[in-house]
Amino acid sequence: MRYGEFSCFQSGVAVPVFSLKTQDCVGIGEFLDLVPFGTWAKTCGLNVIQILPVNDTGYESSPYSARSAFALNPVFIRLQIVHGADAFKKDIQTLQKRFAAETKVHYAEIARAKRQILRKIFDANYAMLDKNVALAKWIEANSWIKPYAVYAMLKEKNGESSWRSWKEDQDPTALRVNSLYRKHRKDVLFQCWMQFEAEAQFKVASNKLTEMGVRLKGDIPILINEDSADVWFNRRYFSLDDRAGAPPDMFSYSGQNWGFPTYRWDVIEQENFTWWRERLAQASKFYHAYRIDHVLGFFRIWAIPQNERTGILGHFSPAVPVTQTELSAAGFKKETVEYLQRPNYSKEQLREFLGEATESCLEKYFEFLPFTSDRYVFKKEFDCESAIIDSSEEQSVKDALLKVQWNRIFVPGSPADTYYPFWYWYNAPVLKTLPQNEQEILGRLLHANEASQESIWYANGKKLLTVLAQETDMVVCAEDLGAVPHCVPSVLGELQINSLRVERWARNWDAPGQPYYDVSEYPRLSVSTTSVHDTSTLLGLWNESDFDKNLFWKNHLHLEGDAPQSLSPDVVKLLIGNIFQSNSLFCILPVQDFLALSSRWTPQNPEDERVNTPGTVGPQNWAYKMPCTVEELSDNSTLKNEIAKLVNARANRSLR
Repeated sequence: MRYGEFSCFQSGVAVPVFSLKTQDCVGIGEFLDLVPFGTWAKTCGLNVIQILPVNDTGYESSPYSARSAFALNPVFIRLQIVHGADAFKKDIQTLQKRFAAETKVHYAEIARAKRQILRKIFDANYAMLDKNVALAKWIEANSWIKPYAVYAMLKEKNGESSWRSWKEDQDPTALRVNSLYRKHRKDVLFQCWMQFEAEAQFKVASNKLTEMGVRLKGDIPILINEDSADVWFNRRYFSLDDRAGAPPDMFSYSGQNWGFPTYRWDVIEQENFTWWRERLAQASKFYHAYRIDHVLGFFRIWAIPQNERTGILGHFSPAVPVTQTELSAAGFKKETVEYLQRPNYSKEQLREFLGEATESCLEKYFEFLPFTSDRYVFKKEFDCESAIIDSSEEQSVKDALLKVQWNRIFVPGSPADTYYPFWYWYNAPVLKTLPQNEQEILGRLLHANEASQESIWYANGKKLLTVLAQETDMVVCAEDLGAVPHCVPSVLGELQINSLRVERWARNWDAPGQPYYDVSEYPRLSVSTTSVHDTSTLLGLWNESDFDKNLFWKNHLHLEGDAPQSLSPDVVKLLIGNIFQSNSLFCILPVQDFLALSSRWTPQNPEDERVNTPGTVGPQNWAYKMPCTVEELSDNSTLKNEIAKLVNARANRSLR
């Protein structure tokens, strides 16, 4: 869907669909709730609503754990308006009342309950739906639906277990999918019908927003769950030998392992990126703009061997490895290189890591280096993080064993005799065991290797993102957070892709004191924001012990005196007014930060407003529900007026 011309700076609000709350919803936000929310946004002068992914995730609450790149989540269907729902009015009302007073979204319970009611409606009307021409035509027009529906049907019959544990149909052919589609006609048609209904309702909501002049910005995750219809049926596009994640950074010493397979871009390119083109075409049915999640992965993904658990032993792909030939030319024998990727230890060296657990660990986890009687290496079966983490040792011993395993300069590459630098190679204890001159030679070689990557990443990012940028008329925005290669801004600029500026992180990290960039310095081609779904809100940020309020207050806002200890609505207004002065074309703030302009819905604990806390698992994540209904929000004229004043001031600035 076309966004339209930009006649002024764009202002927007970000809210997950599941967080919306109206008088009609059943325990969770629904696609059609976007319509009254859009009406409210319009009265505030806001131009765009940004949502999180709405793909089918089954009973998993994270919207980034999709079981399909195409299928929508049936949990967002409004039951009351589905044809045939009147016969189950009491069931719907009971479910509605059951969750009406809940302050959090109980996703799994609601998802199961809504699907059960949808199945009742479907079964009661199957004779008609089996002959429904519109449904049949829709199925034929969407090539992804049959494999998805068969996968979803089989997953249900296998107790929702992963396809990798099924006793049969783990590696289906197109013929087999068609056979299963015919054999299980009713159950498969149920899955198709839910998608038919979900798409129809989502398109109604999107079209209504278009009519009122409000644009919808979606979110397209780069990666897909291993347990998904896409990986199950289109195995050739994915590598199951490694997992995608993120390298170590200031927030996580060991990096992140997301558990998702990486792409086989060579195969995808050979087929003219058809899978990605079809995915974008599906998204363009609903969105005027979209966010590319983890855009850095299109330049190079952090690939982690499948038997590792953290992200620390990964490497970038594509990347230029260090070769044995280079190392030999620099004076390093093959035995030395093997030592640098799989160090051997004396008992005393291991004691420095393992302390009192040394003797017990030696017997269980280590063996002598071949042809020695005093040097130890990990036994092959324990030379991976999974074996250590799954052991019965106390956590302190596991941590120590992991440090032994992480003591290296290289992680092995493919083909043999190629190597990737370990992320912390420069601090690895094993480095210090080399003569000083060898340390210096190795350092020069690895720094040169690091510098050689940029041209590869530029070419890869430019090639892949060109497909995304030119395939549809949607406005493209990138989530470019993390360890950003130098080539990223150039490629995004060349392709007119908006970058992201999260105010708290938009700092010159290389300068003394790491000063904040002024919002006027943000690139025009960017989206700026106060908070995102993976951070605290403004109210939460102000309470964080490691947040220097005074530095932000004086260095960034250029205000005198000390920062207030807590945020009042007046101070929130000042903060939003500041970021609304940004040079970014888009400024999209989470609904929680707009609600902080009024004391009426201020939470007792700002942590309750968080959508997600990365690195944690629990019911607190992906469960945020607005503290008021959209109807109550619309009735609050004071809040609407405050937002409108801020938005109008931004809109009246010249775009030149």
